[in-house]
Amino acid sequence: MNLGIPEQEILKRVENFASSKVRDRASEIDESSSFPTDLIDEMGRIGVFSTYIPKEYGGLGFSLSALMESIRIISRECASTSLIPDVTVSLFGEPILKYGSEPLKKKYLSRIARGTIGALAITEPGAGSDAAGIKTTAIRKGDGYIINGGKTFITNGGEAKFFLASAVTSPEKKHHGITLFALDKEMSGLSVGNEFKKMGIRGTSTTEVLMDDVEVGEEQMVGELNEGFKIEMDTLNVGRIGIASQAIGISEGAIRDVINYGNDFKINRKEGAMFKLADMINMLHSSVSKYNESIGLVEAGRDTTLLSSLSKLQAGDSAVKITSDAVEILGHRAMSQEYPTERRYREAKITQIYEGTNEIQRLIIAREILKIGGPKF
Repeated sequence: MNLGIPEQEILKRVENFASSKVRDRASEIDESSSFPTDLIDEMGRIGVFSTYIPKEYGGLGFSLSALMESIRIISRECASTSLIPDVTVSLFGEPILKYGSEPLKKKYLSRIARGTIGALAITEPGAGSDAAGIKTTAIRKGDGYIINGGKTFITNGGEAKFFLASAVTSPEKKHHGITLFALDKEMSGLSVGNEFKKMGIRGTSTTEVLMDDVEVGEEQMVGELNEGFKIEMDTLNVGRIGIASQAIGISEGAIRDVINYGNDFKINRKEGAMFKLADMINMLHSSVSKYNESIGLVEAGRDTTLLSSLSKLQAGDSAVKITSDAVEILGHRAMSQEYPTERRYREAKITQIYEGTNEIQRLIIAREILKIGGPKF
């Protein structure tokens, strides 16, 4: 990972923000399930949202590495806070940047750079991991489309000002008949439905997004007609690296808990605890290695399907095991909300689930390996 001096400077700024402000707020955000509006505003000011946005749209024009490292740093303190810019930039901003028209780029990327929140709305009650099984439709009307349907478990749903939503435009073509549209929250017929209570990442807003005769012009289409599924898969490749960065940050926070609190109570020097700590470091090292390699492929313009799935799988599974072991080492202390370890344990689980469950990642990995005729790392 090659971060230039300006990028290193912004990461120092993010480190200071995370340790001085996010750390103190993390438990309260979790306990009250409150959206951290003040922290989001500050992330907008210090450049977290603008890191990966090109300069011509008001961003800093830094690398994907800088964005992902920012997410990783903030995740060490609070996974909820880190997820909000991650979803905005990697799941809304990235496809707009890569596939959107110039007017769409100017309209949305400049707002993201200032810290305005966005969301990806593709999951439906009957179509989670099966992104091609959606029922939302976009019917042609004049120079635009009428969209009807409902999305569920949409991260940032209650706070997003715009959504990238999938809809069926050619049902006879199945997954080759899906199109993506950029929708503004204030559009007539678009509403936010139920908000879900969650075991972890409680500071994020996770909701239904409902569309009842939402009328959009053709200019709101992202990419070409019926190109939506391809764009979704490409977007999720980058998004999965973002989840890996979150999982790695959570793991690093849990290991820090073991070192700090275990030393305070003289329990991390016991042989059993040292064995677990060594295993935790081994899993973390493997996660970071795959994560760095997947970022390198994206930045080189190469296909990252295999490495993105390997990265998310490794980092997510490791985060759950690492936080579980941290709880075991710290014992009853880790069961108390006085310490952050129990929150990290709950935060880790979601990294195995969203943006394609780790079972789906295993299918992708196996298919990619069969496609290329064996491992060629």
